[in-house]
Amino acid sequence: MKTKNKFLLFALIGICFSACSNNKDKNGKELSTTTTGEVKIAADETLLSIIDAQEQVFETIYPKANLSAVYLPELDMMDLFIKDSISLVVAARGLNPSEIAYFKGKHSYTQNKIATDGIALIVNNQNTDTTFTLAQVREIMRGNFKDWNTLDKKSTLAKINLVFDNKNSGTVRYMAELVGQKSIPGYALKTNEEVIKYVSENKNALGIVGVNWISDKDDPKAMKFRSGINVVGIMGDPGDLGDDYYYQPYQAYFATKQYPLLREIYSISREPRAGLATGFASFISSDKGQKIILKSGLLPANAPIRIIQTN
Repeated sequence: MKTKNKFLLFALIGICFSACSNNKDKNGKELSTTTTGEVKIAADETLLSIIDAQEQVFETIYPKANLSAVYLPELDMMDLFIKDSISLVVAARGLNPSEIAYFKGKHSYTQNKIATDGIALIVNNQNTDTTFTLAQVREIMRGNFKDWNTLDKKSTLAKINLVFDNKNSGTVRYMAELVGQKSIPGYALKTNEEVIKYVSENKNALGIVGVNWISDKDDPKAMKFRSGINVVGIMGDPGDLGDDYYYQPYQAYFATKQYPLLREIYSISREPRAGLATGFASFISSDKGQKIILKSGLLPANAPIRIIQTN
């Protein structure tokens, strides 16, 4: 009986030793869990305010979690992700075919849709031309419409100064894909914040930004941004859901798909085990995380939405 008890004791010690060993990497550093440890993540610069809010709430709930987030243009962010420098990215697209081919058979990955976002076109608040058709948007992005009086014969403004955040951004990629080109004309600044500032100071400017930079009505910074600009309403192509009106980038029109410039937001993880990156991705998709997205002005992927029509 004593021999049996000794055997069980040694077995338990062995299991505990093995478990402790499995919680450390090859360098002896403690591995993270879904709610503890350290991890480096990246997000599209367009999504800075949303992911920053998610991180603050997550770390408040789980004080032993330490997320180090960087905000980058899409191309730079995905390059780091493919090189295995980052465990988790939040991007304004899913993995493309070449990226999926890279992971296939080599590495595991998970991607989850977390929200629907929109691209907003903004003009100076002294510009009265605040409604475009999607066909007109395409002609601007192709460089065919260069002057404001091309859109409105009565306009006294001169050349359209098209500005965007960064030539490597997901926003630019989206607009280039919209017109079937590799790039679009215009001036690359550095951030969405710089685009909004430029537009607010220049009458001839037309800016392209992510919706969440101007959509959170509880964010004083977002409301300050809106004071110097007008947001453009866009009518869809004939036969589209939004072909009957100039729709602005509101959540309700994201849900009904009447606003035409929509894109999906994904969390993409390459973490081989359930660590902190997995825990944070799960949090974004949870009820709490989806409520943060709802408050930001985007359309959450999982939270129920109630649309109320008022007259």
